[in-house]
Amino acid sequence: MAYRTILVEVADDGALEARLQAACALAGRFDAVLIGLHVMPAPFVPVALGDGAYLAPELIETQRAANRQINEKVQAIFGSVCGAGPDVIWREAEGDPGRLLAAAARASDLLVARHTNAGSAAAPDLLDQLVTAAGVPVVALPAGVRGDLGDTVMVAWNGSCEATRAAHEALPFLRAADRVILCGVGGAAAASLDAATAMLQRQGVAVEARQVDAPDGDAGAVLLAQAAAQAADLVVMGAYGHTRLRELMLGGATRHVLRETTLPVLFGS
Repeated sequence: MAYRTILVEVADDGALEARLQAACALAGRFDAVLIGLHVMPAPFVPVALGDGAYLAPELIETQRAANRQINEKVQAIFGSVCGAGPDVIWREAEGDPGRLLAAAARASDLLVARHTNAGSAAAPDLLDQLVTAAGVPVVALPAGVRGDLGDTVMVAWNGSCEATRAAHEALPFLRAADRVILCGVGGAAAASLDAATAMLQRQGVAVEARQVDAPDGDAGAVLLAQAAAQAADLVVMGAYGHTRLRELMLGGATRHVLRETTLPVLFGS
């Protein structure tokens, strides 16, 4: 697998420039086309007006004018950070950000998105939606992460299909890394950890294996603690679900990492 098309989420937030710098560095490393997508929200009807409320055309236009102003601002930042040329593409759309970003990601190899602690287990935030619906690996970047990442990579392993998929989808990162740690989390991982290590070595990855215990419900916290202890600058993990309808329920480890990480995380598709 190679990352030849990278999509980056462009949003008007304080981490935009850092996110664009990281995405540009990845595009340069993997010789990829970089696509920046900004989704403008559709005009909304205030809840207090009710479902059948009428919104005057001038109010709709006021909202759209404000959205266009923000669009021009972030497009200028995108151009300033990423430059111009045939391998740097700007796109914009109007509608639901989660749906439109996920749809655009399906025509790319990798999605770079912002990490935010907003939302709750009952109300999945934008990153939750992208991890479950994009269909490609998603690199979630917390605020403050900029430039190169992936010198030291920790790969979460528990022998599941999701962990296998994430490890394979991260191979471009793993082959380029200075150090890769395959972290077996929990007792179930031990049986296949050596075989998984050998598989990655055959793929050209210089990998070392570590086995750690994880009490029920603590796998996400254990993984992040191990990543911090090993000075990892990228974590790779599958988007584990307790059911196949992952958009309804993400697994506990995934949700913990989504909420608590301060490190970049590549979530498998």
